[in-house]
Amino acid sequence: MPYSDSVEHAALVRRVLRIDETVWRQVLDEYRRRLTDATPAGRLHALGEAWQVFSPHAAPLPAGPVSRCPVCRGETIQPEIQRRSGETYGLCTQCGHGLLLSRTADDGIYRNSDYYSRQTADCAGYQAYRQEKDYREAKAARVLAWIEQTVGAAAGRSLLEVGSGFGYTRAVAEQRGWRSMGVDLNPHAAAAARELYGFGTFTGTLEEALSSATVSRRHWDLVLYQFVLEHIADPIQELRQAAAAAAPGGFLALLAPSMQAVERVVFGASYRSLRPDHLHLFSWESLDRCLTAGGWVRVAGTSECSVHLLTGFLDQRETEEIYRRGDGPDLMAVARCKADS
Repeated sequence: MPYSDSVEHAALVRRVLRIDETVWRQVLDEYRRRLTDATPAGRLHALGEAWQVFSPHAAPLPAGPVSRCPVCRGETIQPEIQRRSGETYGLCTQCGHGLLLSRTADDGIYRNSDYYSRQTADCAGYQAYRQEKDYREAKAARVLAWIEQTVGAAAGRSLLEVGSGFGYTRAVAEQRGWRSMGVDLNPHAAAAARELYGFGTFTGTLEEALSSATVSRRHWDLVLYQFVLEHIADPIQELRQAAAAAAPGGFLALLAPSMQAVERVVFGASYRSLRPDHLHLFSWESLDRCLTAGGWVRVAGTSECSVHLLTGFLDQRETEEIYRRGDGPDLMAVARCKADS
């Protein structure tokens, strides 16, 4: 199986990797030349080597000091990836955490009206988020179904979503019988949630919402973060705030980008989750350490992918095995308050 993919999916892969057809053909030719081991591991190794030759996003790795890991606290973060757009990412040799070491996006971007309508050249923000309503509602239904199946009757019926955006997940949750509340930094997203669904949203951080008593403490059966934790400077402190909001016996569910994903290893500096508004990428070990320090115990975890970039190099069974073992690009976890576990 050297390479086999549909024209439509190959075009999608090129868009996600931000390359043209000429570069992709060069990568495929190089991949075929390097392919000497037909096992899944051998195919991925050959693809990774071929990608390194033609990657338009990688730059020479600068010499830099070892940095302190914000998760395991060791002096264990080594520079791992340098991107031509300027970002340097480090990798913790102890817990596998990924940390943005260089410049970051201005915090103000999260409050800008165009954060959800225009993606920057270095991929911060979203492109036409409002037009993705059907896709995001369908994805929310899958996520909520997995959460409900994971925790069963213990899930309860109240949902607090931090980073609730336009309210897509809240709308699906309410259709499934949940009562919801949202917290989001972006006033324009809060306005969109009101316009689309009539939802009220606290505009600010969860800590501010709890301090003002707009969001009740020890109240919510489920606290949900969907691709939010990677944007927060101190994810452990944020998880402590989530624990303060959770009801006795309450749960936390989160989705976060993976540093240990096979796609990250293969595509290096072109990995889609490397962007200036992502301060952190998690391994399972670093995520578990964050949860434990934040007052949670993980009870379930899996990984998934919205765009299967390895299709064509792996068959469906081989791809699903990557996700099953937790090495997909998106980590999904459910945890329970430590004091109630």
